[in-house]
Amino acid sequence: MALNDIDTIVVVIMENRSFDHMLGYLSLPGAGRLSVEGLSDDPAWLAAHANLYDGAVFPSHRLDPAVQVLEDPTHSWGPIGDQVSRPAQGGGPMGGFVYSYAEETAPRPADLTHVMGYYDAAAVPTYDFFARNFAVCDHWFAALPASTQPNKLMAMAGEAPLPDNQSLFLKDQYLVYDWLNDHKVRWCAYQSGGFFPFLSLNPRLLPEIIVSLTASAALGLHGRFRRLSRFHDEWNSTAVMPSVIFIEPEYGDGPHRNPNDDHPPTGVANGQALLADIYATLISNPARWAKTMMIVTYDEHGGFYDHVPPIPIPSMAGTHAFATTGLRVPAFVISPQVAPGTVFNRPLDHTSILQLLDDRFAPAEGYSVAVNARQGHLDRIANVLQPMPASPRAPAIPEAALAPARASAAAAPVAPPLGASPSDPANAQAMHQVILKAADEHPELLSDPAWQDVKDYIEGLY
Repeated sequence: MALNDIDTIVVVIMENRSFDHMLGYLSLPGAGRLSVEGLSDDPAWLAAHANLYDGAVFPSHRLDPAVQVLEDPTHSWGPIGDQVSRPAQGGGPMGGFVYSYAEETAPRPADLTHVMGYYDAAAVPTYDFFARNFAVCDHWFAALPASTQPNKLMAMAGEAPLPDNQSLFLKDQYLVYDWLNDHKVRWCAYQSGGFFPFLSLNPRLLPEIIVSLTASAALGLHGRFRRLSRFHDEWNSTAVMPSVIFIEPEYGDGPHRNPNDDHPPTGVANGQALLADIYATLISNPARWAKTMMIVTYDEHGGFYDHVPPIPIPSMAGTHAFATTGLRVPAFVISPQVAPGTVFNRPLDHTSILQLLDDRFAPAEGYSVAVNARQGHLDRIANVLQPMPASPRAPAIPEAALAPARASAAAAPVAPPLGASPSDPANAQAMHQVILKAADEHPELLSDPAWQDVKDYIEGLY
């Protein structure tokens, strides 16, 4: 089994973009066209899939790479239902994105066409490179037709005890970290930026996160939660690296200096630079890279247009019953064991990550009752892999292709302050509670240079 040759699995989950919005262009005519189920330039196709609102027609269209700051579409479960169920111009589903953007996003966006827009290689050069050199998964769905917190928990636990974002700490539950501990699999989580990873919202983990990040930054110790700024040196050291590595962007919904998670209004250029740098680190150690696979995906579609309906996998999130998955999101499998230009078109969702861990580290055991129940509807990430090649490929991303995105990222305005994303105030307020709790229980952080961002944030409140 090809998966047995993999020693390190790296998982990166970005924020709030749909497949068509970021990768649908790959199916358009031209050099390098890939066989993804993406967009079409056929006038009949565009007319059939166009959204209708207030007497106007809104087809899919290309966004200029300079258009980085987009007003954040709403993406909780009620509006998602409208986005999916309202008819497009041709009578099929997936016709309610403009309606939801106009009627359910507050304040009402100034440009309603943005929600139907897509980027291409000029705006997403890192993704274009990944798609042409490794594998793009064009039927990877968010696990739930819901917002960030439920979908992150599906990826990190296989179950979500809530159907929408909440403004307080999360309920404790059995997480992938616990599963890895129970199976004696070493893991760590790297955090981009100066604040906290998503699962700081779990009170059980917050003390370890604080101690680990402080030790990692100040003393160079190898706790399980680490600053991403240390990743390159640790990857190239003689230290034994964990078998599973989670890498988190700097979140725009939390206190931030330069968010790179792709969550609007943060532009996509920052995320392209982040992922290019992560990939460059991975290939910088050929021996480790030869036995590594990286998965890149998104928590959910963020309210942006996608033309493929969700698939019927029933789920419970707390007391709320969902009949389908969420919408398609961008996803890649990046490894020397992946053939260039692979399009994996079989269904996957966020619980496929957990199934992959089970396939690699506890084969035939089954990850959990909840995850096992979904697998009859889904394929396996491991099926993307091929046997280990004699000479592992490590192509470099051309800097000329990256240069415009890097320049845009460097010039991009920092996203608005905490809580400014209109569709995710609960998520932002939840992270606010994390910061206050950390500062209250560990006042020494405010005098630690490694936590200058926390100090600045706290001082800014008063």
